[in-house]
Amino acid sequence: MMIATMAAFNQMSAKLGSYNEMIYSEFELMANAVAIDQMERIDLLTDYEDLETWDSALVERSFESGSRTVTFDLAITVRWVDDEGNPSAIETDQKEVEIQAMEDHFSRVMVTHSRIFSD
Repeated sequence: MMIATMAAFNQMSAKLGSYNEMIYSEFELMANAVAIDQMERIDLLTDYEDLETWDSALVERSFESGSRTVTFDLAITVRWVDDEGNPSAIETDQKEVEIQAMEDHFSRVMVTHSRIFSD
C-alpha cells in the first residue's frame, strides 16, 4: 500500500511539474511578444541621438489574450558598444538597447532582447 501511494505521489508531482513548465512557457511567449513590440516602438519613434532617454527606463506593457490581460515590467538599458558588440567605456558610433521582461508571478527575468543601433 505504501509503495502504491509513493508511486502515485511521484506521478502526480511529475504532472504538476510538467504543468508548471507549460504555464511558464506560455508566459515566456507573452513576454517575448511585448519585449519585441517595445523594441520596435523604440526603433520607429526614437532618433539615434535620443536613444539615451530610454536608459534605465521601466515600462509596463500588457499582453491581451481574450478576456485575460497579463502585465509585464520592461527594464530598458542603453549602452555604447564597440564593433564586436562589447560594452565600451567611450562613445562609439553604435548603441545597444537591451530590454528585459519580467512578470510579478515569476522571480526572474523571463526574456531579454537586445538590438544594436548605428549612427
